[in-house]
Amino acid sequence: EFVIRNATPEDVIQMEYVQAHCYPTLHQSEILTRDHFANHIKVFPEGQLVIEKEGKIVASASTFRCDFPKHDSTFLEETDNLWITNVQKPNGDWMYGIDMGVLPEYRGLGLSTEMYNARNEICKQLKLKGQIIAGMTIGYGKVKDKMTIEEYCYALEINKFTDSTITPQRKAGFRWIRPLYNYINDPESGYASILMYRP
Repeated sequence: EFVIRNATPEDVIQMEYVQAHCYPTLHQSEILTRDHFANHIKVFPEGQLVIEKEGKIVASASTFRCDFPKHDSTFLEETDNLWITNVQKPNGDWMYGIDMGVLPEYRGLGLSTEMYNARNEICKQLKLKGQIIAGMTIGYGKVKDKMTIEEYCYALEINKFTDSTITPQRKAGFRWIRPLYNYINDPESGYASILMYRP
């Protein structure tokens, strides 16, 4: 029913549609467009994925190759202002996942997990050490006046509550590295993210 495959230039308009419907509170300057997706496919074709159902793109994921990040950065800094051209390292030994979106009506079916697994297979094929992501702390915005991002992470770790993005990422095998303050321009996430990796 669902087909997961590498993205092609013919997919970019539908990928733009998925992006726009997945991140309604994300600042316009950080929303990926068809031009960004087209460049990602050109720069690192192996790392761009879509899930298709009956000819319709229902999910997509974007990545680039890098070295392990030693310093904190913002989303725009990390992604070369969304273009990835100047941050892609052809010999980098990690895959950095900058975006994963599933259309709202197809959530809860495990599609994001399938894309994470597919990315792990690509890592094996390319002999990479694993995936890195900056997980959006979607629930943190509601509680950021009551706790720090570290306290929020700990509450998730002891299952005090769940986060619609971070909890599935942890279930998919991602481990925490450190919180990122003022990483992304999204009030819903409290402008924060968590740097994570999956070997």
